[in-house]
Amino acid sequence: MDLTAVIQQVRTYCTALAGRVGGAADFETGTESVIAFTDPTTGKLAYPSAVVIPLEDDAQDNELMDGLQQTVTETIGVVVEFDATADRRGQGAVSQVEAMKYALHSALLNWHIDPTRSARGLYYAGGELLTFDRARLFWMFRYSFDASITDADGFQISGDPLTNLTGSIYPSGTIGIGDVITIESSVG
Repeated sequence: MDLTAVIQQVRTYCTALAGRVGGAADFETGTESVIAFTDPTTGKLAYPSAVVIPLEDDAQDNELMDGLQQTVTETIGVVVEFDATADRRGQGAVSQVEAMKYALHSALLNWHIDPTRSARGLYYAGGELLTFDRARLFWMFRYSFDASITDADGFQISGDPLTNLTGSIYPSGTIGIGDVITIESSVG
């Protein structure tokens, strides 16, 4: 999934984050370098903020015996950092999760990130608390979409296509019954 496109979609359509969205390869890198958005007037960290990270590609079995038709569920995580300084138990921060979930839904649910690969847009795949300390709470929202891959996406054999087959069947045995049978088949 194109993380840059997801980041842009969230920046544009999730007003609750006010554009404070970045991307990273994993959660640890994102929290250290991306989520540290500061308010230009106060110099303090600005909350909430988010980082978009890739999570997994889950490939289903090939559906065809003579070709390739496969569904791959691609999943990303939107990790949102909430301010937990006012309530060291985290109750105040976690109470913001529900509103943020629906703000992210308004930006991502049913969005067709790649219409050539899927008839459906992104769907919600769940959420969970990642970590919490006395200052911050990190909650991850997972979004997925089911991409289709086919023969056209794979290696293409170059050269002349097979269009004609000829074979001969020779009767066996000692009696010598019948003539050789020749079979010819054309494709196309």
